[in-house]
Amino acid sequence: MPFGTVPFSSQGRAFFALFLFSIARHAKVRQLGTVAFGLLALLTVVVAVISHGKVGWRLEKRQRSVASPLSADPPDNMMKMTYEEYGRDRLPFYQAFPCSPDQFAIKAIAFAPFWSMFNAEADAEHRRYLDDWAFLNFSRWVVFALFLAFLLPLFALAFASGSLGAERESRTLIWLTTRPLPRWAIYLAKLLATLPWVLGIAALGFGLLCLAGGSLGQRAMRIYWPAVLAAAVALTCLFHLVGAVFRRPAIVGLVYIFFFETLVSNLPGSMKQLSLSYYVRSLFYNATAAEIATVQPESVDVYAPTDNVTAWATLLGVAVVLSVLGMFLFGRQEPKDET
Repeated sequence: MPFGTVPFSSQGRAFFALFLFSIARHAKVRQLGTVAFGLLALLTVVVAVISHGKVGWRLEKRQRSVASPLSADPPDNMMKMTYEEYGRDRLPFYQAFPCSPDQFAIKAIAFAPFWSMFNAEADAEHRRYLDDWAFLNFSRWVVFALFLAFLLPLFALAFASGSLGAERESRTLIWLTTRPLPRWAIYLAKLLATLPWVLGIAALGFGLLCLAGGSLGQRAMRIYWPAVLAAAVALTCLFHLVGAVFRRPAIVGLVYIFFFETLVSNLPGSMKQLSLSYYVRSLFYNATAAEIATVQPESVDVYAPTDNVTAWATLLGVAVVLSVLGMFLFGRQEPKDET
């Protein structure tokens, strides 16, 4: 339907009414959303238990296997010691270890944990090593593995795919397309109504996990929140398109999350640049590298992160392209009464 066939004021009111109606309709959480909220609650409890437990995310209380001086026959000569206990034995060797100025970095990396744990004269950089190690460990498991790769895509899929998918399932899509609005405007109104929900749930979920993480979580919240919002916008635009094109958007979305993204984003070379999560992980990686100086984040060769400007431009550009493509494709579809 051409835009000019109805007065603009009428179309504007219809667009705004559809926008408000769609926001209210998202309050009825679908099954996939219920599952995502349940997983969020469960994982928040798990993170809180680990963060406030005896070991936590830090290095000092973790155990390692070392050779026992009481037995010479492996494997009977192996015993469990915490890094704290092991470090008390290694500290004298650290102090006696000779090195030239150009070898000091190697010595610092090898012995910094023990030096900073037990030497009262250790400088700030040595002590910062342990704090950075704990933060990197928390970021790796909670931010990257739990939230970015699992919870955030599920929330985006639950709300974005259900925006038009719910209309299709309730058999109101034909009625909706007969309203005094062009189909591209219907698609856009639905998308704009979905974004506040996904952004709000993403911020809430990330905030709960960071709150459960204590001081490490507060540090993560401070440096990662822009990347979380960028990821939420890009994923919402993607899954809203999926919901408009496919009859089973939840299945298609789950395949994308757990197969395509998991496989492609970890491939070496340039193939991973086809993945949205590659650019999101680049933002996370660059934020981590800028935050910590004593520990190198893992998998540099696998991530091969791009710079922040490229990552932001790609994510926002993809969001715009997917939105325009969705408006075009939805405008050319002929809705059917699916039974």
